[in-house]
This record gives sequence, C-alpha cells and structure tokens, in this order.
Amino acid sequence: MLSCRPTRSLLAAALCCAALPALFVPLDAGKPLADRVVIRRDTFGVPHITGETEAAVAFGFGYAQAEDHAAEMGRRFLVARGEAAKHLGAGFLEADLAARRADNIGESRRALASLDGTFRDVLEGFAGGYSLYVRQHRDTLPPWVIEITGADALALTHTDAPTDAASASIVRALQQKYPDGASPPAAPRLDLDELAAGEESRDRDGSNAIALSGLKTVSGAAMLLGNPHLRWQQLYWEAHVKVPGRLDFYGSTLVGYPWLRAGFNDRLAYVQTNNNSDNRDIFALPLDPARPDHYLFEGRPRPLRRVDVAVEVKQHDGSLVTERRTYWRSHLGPIVHRNSTTAFAYRSTVADAWRWFEGFWRLSHARSLRDYMKVMSTRFSPESNYTYADADGNILYLWNSRMPKRVQDGTSYELDVPGGTKKYVWKDLHPTRDLPQMLNPPGGYIQNANNPPWYVTLRQPLDPARYPAYFERGELALRPQLALELVEAREKFSVEDLKRLKYDTRLLLADRVKPALIEALAAQPSPSAELAEARRVIEAWDNRASATSRGAVLFQRFWDAYRAEVRQPHAEAWDVKRPAQTPRGIADANAALRHLAEAVTWTRATYGSADVAWGDANRYRFGDIDLPGEGASGQLGAFRVQAFDAPEVKDSRVRVAGWAAADRQMAGSGDAWVLLVHFTRPLQAFSVLAYGQTTDRSSPHSRDQVRIMANRDLRPVWFTDAEVAAHTEREYRPR
Repeated sequence: MLSCRPTRSLLAAALCCAALPALFVPLDAGKPLADRVVIRRDTFGVPHITGETEAAVAFGFGYAQAEDHAAEMGRRFLVARGEAAKHLGAGFLEADLAARRADNIGESRRALASLDGTFRDVLEGFAGGYSLYVRQHRDTLPPWVIEITGADALALTHTDAPTDAASASIVRALQQKYPDGASPPAAPRLDLDELAAGEESRDRDGSNAIALSGLKTVSGAAMLLGNPHLRWQQLYWEAHVKVPGRLDFYGSTLVGYPWLRAGFNDRLAYVQTNNNSDNRDIFALPLDPARPDHYLFEGRPRPLRRVDVAVEVKQHDGSLVTERRTYWRSHLGPIVHRNSTTAFAYRSTVADAWRWFEGFWRLSHARSLRDYMKVMSTRFSPESNYTYADADGNILYLWNSRMPKRVQDGTSYELDVPGGTKKYVWKDLHPTRDLPQMLNPPGGYIQNANNPPWYVTLRQPLDPARYPAYFERGELALRPQLALELVEAREKFSVEDLKRLKYDTRLLLADRVKPALIEALAAQPSPSAELAEARRVIEAWDNRASATSRGAVLFQRFWDAYRAEVRQPHAEAWDVKRPAQTPRGIADANAALRHLAEAVTWTRATYGSADVAWGDANRYRFGDIDLPGEGASGQLGAFRVQAFDAPEVKDSRVRVAGWAAADRQMAGSGDAWVLLVHFTRPLQAFSVLAYGQTTDRSSPHSRDQVRIMANRDLRPVWFTDAEVAAHTEREYRPR
C-alpha cells in the first residue's frame, strides 16, 4: 500500500519517466476491417467487440452503436458539421452558426494530422463501421442520416468548444457589467456560471463518484462507484472492447462518440464528475479610436478579422432560407461582445483540446496507477474530476483541468481581464502535478458530487490556500454533504452496502429545514386549514423521495416557490468553518408558511391529496412499462438524483422519466448509467443503464433495465470470456 499522504509528491513519483507507451499496430490494408472483428451481444444487448487491431475494434464499435442509435448519431454529426438546420429546422440554427463560426469540421480535418497514427485509424474505423450500417439501411433511415469520415467523429467530440464561445450568458454578463458602453476600472465581480444556469442547473447536470480503499471495505479490496447525471436524451451507451493481448476494457460513452469515456479493466477503473474549472478568459481589447475595426495591443493597432457565416434553414414547407451572420476575430480568439470602446475576445483551453478522445483511448490501455497518471499528465481532458481505484488497493482523486497559468497579482479572472497588454495572455498550462489531488487518504474513501476539490474527504481535506486563487472555489452543496455523511456513517462497505448507499432517497434539505418549518407551524395560534394539513403531512413524512414517501411532492412545491422569493432562504447560511453542517433553518418564516399553504392548495388540485405518494406523481414510463419513480433534484439534497419532466400529454398530472410521448426525445434526467467495480479476485462488476442500450423502441433492449433501477439494484457485468460466452444472445460480424 502506498503512503496515504495526499500531496503532490506522491503523484510526482507516478509521473516520472512519463513517455507514453507505444500503441501503434500496423494495419493489413488487404483485409477488410469487417472481417477482423466479431460482435457478441449479451442478453441485455451490450456489445462485446473483439478485434484483431484497434481499428477493427473501432469499426465494430461504430457499427454496433449505429445498430442501436443510427438516427440520433446522424443528428449529432450534422450538428458537429453545422448542417443540422438545413435538414431539421430552425431549432438548430444557433448550434449551426456556432459550428460554422468556429469552422468545427474544417478544424477537425486539419487536427487529424496531429493525432497518434493508430488513433487516426480508430477514428476512421469508427466512421467506417457507422457508414457501413447507414449504407445497409439506407431505405429505413431518415434521408439526412449521412455517411461520415474520421473528421466527423473528431468534430463531434469538439462541439462544446464553439458552443461555449457562442454562449449568450457571456454577452449578458458583459452587458450587465458595462451597461453604458463604458469600461469602469472597478466593476462588480460576477459569476459567469451562476448567470448562465444557476447553481441548481449545474447540480442537476452533475454526477456522483465514490472510491473506497481496502480500509473501508469488508473484503479488503478497493471499490469504485460512479453514476453521472445528464439529461436522459443525451444517451449513455455501454460496450466492451477487446484486442487480445493488448486491450480489454468495459465502460460507457455518449452516443456518437468514438471510444469509451469511463469504465474498467481487470486492473483499474475510473469515472468522471463535472468540476467548475475556469479554463477560459475574456480579454477586453481597447478599440482604436481612429479605426473602429482595429484594436490596440501593446500600444499598436491590430485589425479585427471578419468572419462571414451562412446557414441554410429548413422551413415548415420544406423550402430553405439562408441565414447570414457576420462575426469578428482577434489574435486572441473570437469577439463575443463589442461596445463603443471595447471588443471582448474569448479564449479557452478547450478550443485546442483535440486529443480529448485520444486520451480516453490511451486510458483504456492503462494497467497501473503509473500508466494512468502518464496519460493524465498529457492534459488531454479539458476538465472534470477523475476518481480512480485499482486492484493494488489504490484510490485517487484528481481535480483535472487544462488550466492556464495566469498572473497572480490580485486580478479577478471571473469575467474579463485587460486585453491591451500581453501581461495577462497566458502561454502555458499548469502541469498535472500542480492540480489538487489526493492519493490513498487516511479515511479510506474519496467522494465527489461536483463539489470543490477541498471536500472529497473530511478526514484530511486539501488546503485551498496552497493553490492559485483562480482554481475552483465555492460552497459544499447539500448533495456532497449527504454523500460524505453516508460514507462516514459506515465503518466498512460490502457491495450490497454500496448499492444501498447509491439508491438512498433521503433529502438532506428536509433534515435541515423541517424542524424550523414545524416550529413555525406550531407557533400559529389559529392555523388555516391548509397549514393544519401541511403540518400533518410534513410531520409524518420520512424526509425521503422514495416511491412510497408521502410529503415529498408537497415539500418540493413549497421549497421551489419559497426559494424563488427568498434569495437567502436559510436562517444559518453555509459556513466554511462548518462545511458539512450548514446551511440550515428558515430565514423568513412568514414567507415559508405562505408558500407552504399554497403548496397544499396546488398539490390537492393537481393530485387530489396533499400527501400524494412520490411514486404516484413521478413515474418511469417505457411503453407498456409504468413504474413508480424515486429520487429528486440535488438541490433538495438528494444523492439519488432523478428529475421527472412535466407531462406533455393533456390532462396528465404525472411527471415522467422515459418515453413521455411517441414523437419526443427521452424525458427525464439524473441517474441513468451506474457502475460499481469491486477489485476482488476474480473481479466483480455491476451496472445498469436505465433506458437500455437502444432507442429502437421495438427492441426489448430499449426498456429491459428500468425495472432493475426501479428495484434499487444493479445487474452483473459480464467481462471474462467465459461470462460473455455464457450470456451471448447473438454473435456476428458487421457486414
């Protein structure tokens, strides 16, 4: 066992001699890739893809993914090209403008030459497998589903970069800071992310990860739990890829992506959770008073470069209308806003992160902590927390970011910085050893639920004062507070214990707020009928969002309305000195009681009763499957995060995760893919993908796992050759 001191020096040892392993395997151009790969679908439809080479596996990977999601993949490839509006209508106009403005497909074609040669073969293999399926099924697919190249696959992995640069939240923040076009020297500090989405939205799109060392498990072997929270329509997809003697990895990715992003082999496992990494800057470039199409940099004028973009948009009658926009660029990046005195240029380290999926491909070959950290040291990944466990008993947390090295002179990097000087124009990235990380902490656990890196454990927390001020800061939200409490509550975990933790439906917000709410209700000398009913329901409620919980619907309605009115809702705000015990209480009892009474009225009118069961109001629906839902928003302090969308069927009262309507994308968000890996010998692994492997609603694999999730369980993952052979439903080559 390695030392448990969570310092940079521990990981520096793992980074020494960090030359990456050679992964190149020459291809036999005379043998078709389809003849070099076999796909075995197990009884849940998961493809186990075995190939002679990396490219052959990728060919099977693209083909199998197309079998499950061809039309959705085609839609995403159009977005990456900036051609979606031409085929799918005006709803895709802004995405197309962003992709065309950044020339996403052109830059992808140029970036291919900079990638590892074998990974280029992987991209082309993936594209070839997908395109073969499209050719074979041309008559049954929408006409806009196109064949692709490796550049299209790479472009899809890069679509976030142009979207971020075109974000309307940036413009709103700059307009708020400079409302009259002037550039005051002292402006209020603004949180871009809060303006863009709010803390609640970030939490709903979050994830959970827990790593336990042998100190914290019954078996003495390490365990890893991961469950990302995304909109269900974003679609996770599981697969198992194998090149005998070189590669054997099981995990998941998002539909359209050419390789697995998270998962495990027999030696190690890793998952990601979103972090709040500030790896972008807005440079305020002073305009040249003599020539408005020029700006001043180091006292000398430079021209703004014009970028003209045209996008064809399909109209309701099928005709095409061309939308044209003019944008501008500086040597520091695209101009995202401009007033009478200043042009604001956007620069991000995401923009040149072309090796993102090459990094995931390399990670899937890692066999040790040393291998893993060699890959992470390349800084391939733009951001995210990485949580890791391995067969040697190690657990690791890494707050990862392609973080620019900035001048530390008290300048705020929250929005714009002076752009007329090279002083603030960063040239280098922080090496991985500079980033917050923790290896084998003394408490035997690591957790991350999108919290800042200082709170992955309560036993020996990292000190933020040791890191630059522009690294992530912020409060410890209720969801990670509950995660910490749940992990700390048990001395050692079995697999079943960790499953129970994962599906725990407790709402920490209720624990923190309900006592004050009941006290305020009890203090009413003559409560209304609504408040009397509220007290009865709230006192009897078990503070959970389980299927049978009665009171959670009322509480959620109350809190949403109260929180919208009262900006600081708690009597005791979050306190950095008591990070896992605050906030708590009710700041405005009168407002709380008013909204509680309204919540009783609304819940009765909507569901017929103020104490409607959570699972009656929130359902998993997949055709003929209709099950009570569990879990709630992380905003309510839920670790079991699940959001159910408002009904789209007239007169329906039920909120849905799953197939809300025949012609709609998947409804709901939160828990969908869950992975649990236990490094016993032999290894044990479990997972569930709530909405199944495919969007083909005629396939049983589009809905054969939701009962498992609804029953708070996971299914076994079949990983060894013997396990796969014993559970193979179909074996074939992609041809």
